[in-house]
Amino acid sequence: MDLSRFCSKPTRWFRTAFAPSAFVLLLVASGCKGVKVDEISRILADPTSYAQKDVTVAGRVTRVLDPSSGLLNVAAYQVEDRSGKIWVISRSGAPSVGTEVGLKARIRQDFKFGSEFLGAVLNEQERRTR
Repeated sequence: MDLSRFCSKPTRWFRTAFAPSAFVLLLVASGCKGVKVDEISRILADPTSYAQKDVTVAGRVTRVLDPSSGLLNVAAYQVEDRSGKIWVISRSGAPSVGTEVGLKARIRQDFKFGSEFLGAVLNEQERRTR
């Protein structure tokens, strides 16, 4: 089997499969010991079971919505882990697309942000970036 395509440069496979997993391990190893990271697909599959509970998510920012351009200091950004994508509502602005984040949040269902219906979202409580 020729593995040269995986060794010559960071490939899409590496960025999508390995990097988020490495970030989760880094998040757990760097001061978040004992923190359980929730998979986005599980949160979206049954958001009512996560109601009134803190969830911890780690992944990469794939999209940012900031219609106020920081005027109201409310933004939405989409986070993707290896299992899916979810929107996050933040009162402290949004990280840039491509940023790896770890966050603690609460689920909020049927959310509309400006003219976009986002469905189930996470209300950010704490965020760490890398």
